[in-house]
Amino acid sequence: MKPALRERLLLPVLLPLGILVVIAAALYGFSRILLSLPPTAATATALAVASGIVVVSAIAASRRQVRLSTILAMLGATAGIAMLAGGIALAVAPSEEGEGGEGERAVVALAAFNIAYEPTSLTVPAGEAFTLRFNNRDAGIQHNVDIFDNAGFSGTALFEGELVTGVREFDYLVDPLEAGMYFFRCVVHPNMVGEMDAVAGGGEGGEGGGLTVVAQDIAFDTSTIELVTGTPTTITFDNRDAGVQHNIAIYTDSSLSTELFNGELVTGPATIEYPIPPLEAGEYYFQCVIHPSNMNGTVVVSDAGGGAVEPGGEAPTGPTGAEEPTGPTPEEPPEGGGTAEPSTVVAQNIAFDTATISLPAGQPSSITFDNRDAGTQHNIVIATDSSLSTQLFNGELITGPATIEYAIPALEAGEYYFLCLVHPNMNGTVTVS
Repeated sequence: MKPALRERLLLPVLLPLGILVVIAAALYGFSRILLSLPPTAATATALAVASGIVVVSAIAASRRQVRLSTILAMLGATAGIAMLAGGIALAVAPSEEGEGGEGERAVVALAAFNIAYEPTSLTVPAGEAFTLRFNNRDAGIQHNVDIFDNAGFSGTALFEGELVTGVREFDYLVDPLEAGMYFFRCVVHPNMVGEMDAVAGGGEGGEGGGLTVVAQDIAFDTSTIELVTGTPTTITFDNRDAGVQHNIAIYTDSSLSTELFNGELVTGPATIEYPIPPLEAGEYYFQCVIHPSNMNGTVVVSDAGGGAVEPGGEAPTGPTGAEEPTGPTPEEPPEGGGTAEPSTVVAQNIAFDTATISLPAGQPSSITFDNRDAGTQHNIVIATDSSLSTQLFNGELITGPATIEYAIPALEAGEYYFLCLVHPNMNGTVTVS
């Protein structure tokens, strides 16, 4: 090929393409380094590399004639700066799990869901550092944990946790706290508060220790879970059903009128630790919200405690709960009434087709729920208000496209709140009149 043709035709085309390929490769490699670093170290590394690129570019531009060798040298110097800075950052920056390793610290689990902590009471070890495993389950929302020595959250925080954008799990490394009561809150949502009791030998699920529940072949390995009265407990939930979602949710009774705990859904095979809040003595009901009909049982809370019974144990005889429902149920219509005409609610494009559901007061009713989002799970949950502190109805999750008929128990006249359990941004108002 003639030199003139090469310089006039090929170089103007190949040179920019080659430069773009080199830049793309350098950016990709550098991005892998930044993603492996903690946020603070990643920011410092990016600023250092950017400064280096500016300096190298200024030196190259100061030359009277910029040759191909000059450009290649500039690209090589830039890549070298990026690799060197990234290597130094990886070597000296602590990982999210922290220096010293997780095995040397007690692990205490805390979740954020629907702009609230779960649980709101923690037991941690006094006089020793511990890991606060924070699981932000609010998609796209920032939360953190700040710890204070007073309920008014005045003065300087003893610990200020990094902001975490959900959905994400992050390990906070908390320095030793003296024995006593402490208080924590979210700096973004001050209404999110809780209390932390530092006691000798605390942590790792609190004084209640931990127990394991296994889900396999669409069934729990136990029909009874035993817990200690008034003590936080950690349940290790092992979902062994590949590609299937399960969880553990605890209610006062089988009517599901009052929810005490609703664990994060996990797709098997996977294991998760559920932090169970302290419960009063009594019998409660637990189930998988995806498969409520054949995955359920009894939670027995007593001073003796215990744990999950062995597989094949005695089947639950029906939880009594703290309060038996006094209103009519779908199976027992009120006298002189019947079931009202059904309402229809459609879910499509991760949104309900209505922001208001109207139901009759004082009698059972039904909602025809049409999930049109293929491959996506939705349901309808009705609660007294947006805090979800008291649930009145929790509909079975269904994967679209599918339709289900929800039997709604009799509700008193008033306004309530409804949402999709999987997508809390899908919500609205229930008007009962």
